[in-house]
Amino acid sequence: MSTANYLLSCYIFLGTSFGALVALFLYKFSRIKVQHLYLLCGGVLVGLIMLELVPHSVTEFGLISIVLGTSLGILLCICLHNFFDQLPSFRYRSVVFLVTAITVHNIPTGLAIGSTLDNQLLSSSFVTAILLHQVPEGLAIMVSLLNSRRQQFNFSLFLSICLILSGFFLLFSIMGSFLNLTLKLNGLILGISIGFLSFTAVWEFIIATYKKVHFFASFFLLLLGIGVIYLFSHHI
Repeated sequence: MSTANYLLSCYIFLGTSFGALVALFLYKFSRIKVQHLYLLCGGVLVGLIMLELVPHSVTEFGLISIVLGTSLGILLCICLHNFFDQLPSFRYRSVVFLVTAITVHNIPTGLAIGSTLDNQLLSSSFVTAILLHQVPEGLAIMVSLLNSRRQQFNFSLFLSICLILSGFFLLFSIMGSFLNLTLKLNGLILGISIGFLSFTAVWEFIIATYKKVHFFASFFLLLLGIGVIYLFSHHI
């Protein structure tokens, strides 16, 4: 364990917060509605899954572990979705899904980085990659909170979520410096997080929203979100 663990958790907090500021900035435009931002987030998450998480995860951990984990993650999400549907009222369902998925995703990430991390890894390109990959997650969380609010946005709730996410990464990066997990187990855990993100992106952000926006606008926003991740993945 070193100070690098704490620095990276701070970078995750900053990247997530910056994504939230982007969402708040876009929300200030009168023509941009929450539904538009939802579809943009759906595209961003789909791009993140298709262009970043799945290819890198399959290459490093193997197809079988990722497929099993993803299937388990989707199944868990379906069970949670059915559970929340039975509740009389729940404002932050999308937020809970998304935060849970990102938190689970931080587990194998923290374990993997923690097991090999030293201060030499904190190069400018590495830190930039960490920051940029947190931006779409912060954007999605903020949009979910904006859609859930009734009268006044609770900024302290968002800060609490950011602290939880960075805290989970810190905890499991420290654990990673002591544990020696197998590739199959790491792949299974990462697959579960991909399942959570996939279900949330498709069901909560796209399917539940696209009928409220014009077809061509929906198509453009989805492509825009995927395109943003494509640019990141080819230049970072």
